[in-house]
This record gives sequence, structure tokens and C-alpha cells, in this order.
Amino acid sequence: MLIFVNHDDMRSLELMEEMIRRGYYVSDQFKDMKYADVLYLGLKGPDRKNRLLTHQETIMIDQKMLESLKDNCLILTLVHNAYLNELSKQYHFRYIALLDDENFVTKNSILTAEGLIAYLIAHRRMPIYHSHIDILGFGHCAKPIIEYLVAMQAKVRVAVRKGIYQKDIEEMGAEYIRLDDLSLSQSDILINTIPYVVVKEDKLDRVNHHIMIIDIASYPYGIDHHYALSKGLNCQILSSIPCKYAYGYAGKMVADEIERELENA
Repeated sequence: MLIFVNHDDMRSLELMEEMIRRGYYVSDQFKDMKYADVLYLGLKGPDRKNRLLTHQETIMIDQKMLESLKDNCLILTLVHNAYLNELSKQYHFRYIALLDDENFVTKNSILTAEGLIAYLIAHRRMPIYHSHIDILGFGHCAKPIIEYLVAMQAKVRVAVRKGIYQKDIEEMGAEYIRLDDLSLSQSDILINTIPYVVVKEDKLDRVNHHIMIIDIASYPYGIDHHYALSKGLNCQILSSIPCKYAYGYAGKMVADEIERELENA
């Protein structure tokens, strides 16, 4: 059985090594795609112009290549790709987005939280202990971040739109605040997990100037980064944290899912 891996980050390199250890034939050569039983196409896979990002360049996946794929081969990406879902009906392959699976999302969120903590410790002059930290959102990624920061005795506030999360947030040891009432004048760290802009000019005009702003959401992110940078704020977008800070385990997670899908096929 041949596994094709699009090597687009460190996680995919670990995936290749893990699958080899488990006894599979593995290739990252695009000429071998037509022979593969499983194709891991990386974070997002091809866009609607058939462009696929690799670790070195962008390649084109043409129709001839798609037509040459094995019937019922398994194609995987991390993020859901509606285009691949459409192509799967035309070219008769199975398509799975790993981040559509609840269990995978939970594990990925834990790796994200650990990587974020590592970044905060490495890039600040002050400790997390007793820092005033505001977290935007209360989804999969936010929850382990809150848990870790509370355990490290940070003063954590969680800003959300819906009051239904107040009890859960307070049970975790954090303070609940409505997103519209958020003031950043006392914040040391702002962490965003919401994938749409919620912190605009009016809030950024009143921030503590030594604040560290970290955005781990997907585009268009949750912060007006252009405005924040124009004010000289320390503002960072940290994308795909697991493939940078815990890529060994992240690659193993993908390998586990591939094997599970093969066993259930």
C-alpha cells in the first residue's frame, strides 16, 4: 500500500516517517500520486484553481492527474475543502477533512494550547503568573488555553457574546465578560480564537501599550492587525501551531486517523 504525503510543513514530514515505521510505502513525489491508495494533501489541499501549496513551491494539479487517481482512494486534508468534496463525486475518491472530527479537533486544540504557552514563555519579559490575560471566544481552542493559564495562576478573563457560557467559564476558574464590554486598558496579553474581526480601532485605541496580542484564529482573524501594527503594538498571528511546536505528535495523530480509516473501509 502506497501513501502519498504532500510535505507542506513539519507535521507532514513526521507523518511520512511515522507511516514508514508502521510498514507502509510512502512517497512525496507527485508523479506517484496516481499509484497511491491514500493521499494526504496537507493543511488545505488544492484551491479552486487547482493550486497546491508544498513546502517549497506551488504546483498545479491538472485534470489528467485527477483522472489517473485510483478509484476509491482516500484523500485527506486537515481543514475542510469544499472543492475536494465536489471533486470526490466526479473522480470517485473518498475525501475526509480531519478537523471535521470532534476527537481530532480536541487533541489538536491541546497541542495548540501547549504551543501557545511555549510562545508566551519564550517571548515575554514577565511570567504568566499573575498576568492579566484576556481570551476572546470559548470554543475548542480556547478551553485548554484557559485551563492551562488558570493552572499557572494567571488572571484570566474570557470574553464571549453569549451569556450561556458564563457558568462554564466561571467553573474553569476564569472571569466571564461580555465581548461588547471588553476593555483592554489593564490587559497584559490578549489571545484571540474568534475567526472574524471583533477588536477594532476603538478598542485598540485604549489598550495598555505593553500588551502582547496573539491571534490563533483563521483568516480574517479577530484583530484589526493593520491598525494594531500602525500603533506600534506587539501583535502576532500564530497559525498552525501544532505543526511548529508539537509536530511529532501532530504527525502521529494524522497517521492514527489514516490507519483508522483504512481499517474501517
